[in-house]
Amino acid sequence: MLERRRLLLAIVLALLPYGLLAWRFDFVSDDAFISFRYSRYLAEGHGLVFNLGRPPVEGYSNFLWVVYLALFERIGVDITVAARVTSAFAGALLLALVTTVATRRLGLGFAGALATGLFVGALPPMGLWATSGLETMPTTLFVFGTFAALLANPARPRVGLAAVCALAATLLRADGIGFVGLVLIAGLVLWQREGRPRTLLRALFITGGVAALGLAALVAWRYGYYGELVPNTARVKAGFSEWRLVRGVYYVASYALTLPALVLVVLLALRRWPPGTARVWLPAFVLIGGTLGYAIWVGGDFMPFGRFLLPAVPFVALLFAGVWRGFERLRPLALTFAALCIVASLLAAFDVNVVPESVRRRPHFRADRAWQSEVERWRDMELNTARWTLEGRALAMHTRGGESIILGGMGAIAYHTELVVFDTYGLVTPEVLESAKPRAGASPGHDLRVDEGELFRFEPTYLGAFLTPVPPPADGVMPWWANALPAGWERHPWSALVRAEVMPLPANGEFPPGAHLTLLRFVREE
Repeated sequence: MLERRRLLLAIVLALLPYGLLAWRFDFVSDDAFISFRYSRYLAEGHGLVFNLGRPPVEGYSNFLWVVYLALFERIGVDITVAARVTSAFAGALLLALVTTVATRRLGLGFAGALATGLFVGALPPMGLWATSGLETMPTTLFVFGTFAALLANPARPRVGLAAVCALAATLLRADGIGFVGLVLIAGLVLWQREGRPRTLLRALFITGGVAALGLAALVAWRYGYYGELVPNTARVKAGFSEWRLVRGVYYVASYALTLPALVLVVLLALRRWPPGTARVWLPAFVLIGGTLGYAIWVGGDFMPFGRFLLPAVPFVALLFAGVWRGFERLRPLALTFAALCIVASLLAAFDVNVVPESVRRRPHFRADRAWQSEVERWRDMELNTARWTLEGRALAMHTRGGESIILGGMGAIAYHTELVVFDTYGLVTPEVLESAKPRAGASPGHDLRVDEGELFRFEPTYLGAFLTPVPPPADGVMPWWANALPAGWERHPWSALVRAEVMPLPANGEFPPGAHLTLLRFVREE
């Protein structure tokens, strides 16, 4: 068995590419700011609400993450830093845990441990979801932690640790209980194969019971606080449709074409898995298959590099370790296999892909926009957050608490203001969901949307806001931070309902030179 110091060295070396990719992809998703606003209001003593003065709505799906981040808001730590540091640290722990489990359970030497760690650390999804401000990486850590405590050594399950990890995964994200369920299913498969040991069955029941009790407590609290049994985030998703399944298949196919190393590992594992290691092989395939099935069922996700598929990545890494061991007597072949996987993954992080773009374009699941590579999608999201952060800070200077606005993308804008938000997706304005209709060919997570006119009944203060350059650019090309009224706005019926108020922004380095805020204020009789 590999001695601890050499295993630690392998982990430290593997953390280098992980750290570099985390630094490269460092960003905060606009969606994360939705949770941040809940955290801010909780820290200020208003409760878990998004809009002050309106009935509370659960427009988040990550209860424990919101409560955890509220602690940093309370003590005045930048929540965007706290969320990213926490997530990056969780990713580092995940890499270390995967490498340790693979090494101990498969009997890897130093080269095998290093190759497994590098395989994990070089994957773009690990680097990208090391930040983002979302609970994605911590949830993945606790799902794998549940597996490691229960099934890495099924003869001696660590029940207490497994129960804590399962409870954390359940409370961190609404679908966390599903991934915990997959671990328990994998445990039952092993229990049957191992001759039905009582110790393992008891551990499975305790772990599942703790997770179920945690979920029941959360649902009971939710019903008492919000009057709902499920988060409103679940209600804004369109119901079952053939397009949703097709989109989910496209989502998985696009992921596979972007990261073919993962596909290679799974295919080789079916043929080159060393004998006597079914304790690792069986649960890995249960978790991978279950995760793929879930991603297809929900229709995928619009964010880059397979956010919904990240929980499967640690288990693909276990398969990688098994394939390495299968090639152990053919060291040149093992090194070639590892090098191909690691290099292909690193290249994909810089938008250099093994599979031609013409092929990767075919499973186009973000159907409401032009095709983008995963790196381009990340850059677009990073730019949106920067733009909407500027707009939110500008709005904070020229609006007052209690005023209201209609928004679509609302995360960073809402976090930086005290405005009441009426949103076109019904996420925090559930009253409009009755009139919302599924949109044909929508991107994942954006199936339902209402016309802004449906929100006029709430008598919002503002129809919208824009950051605009004054004077307009001579070449007509708007800078990255700016947007403008749509062409022909003066002929739109709504233009008669509002007046455009153009306000300068201070030239103090916070805003770009020449930036002005244009507010569309509803004109009403006093």
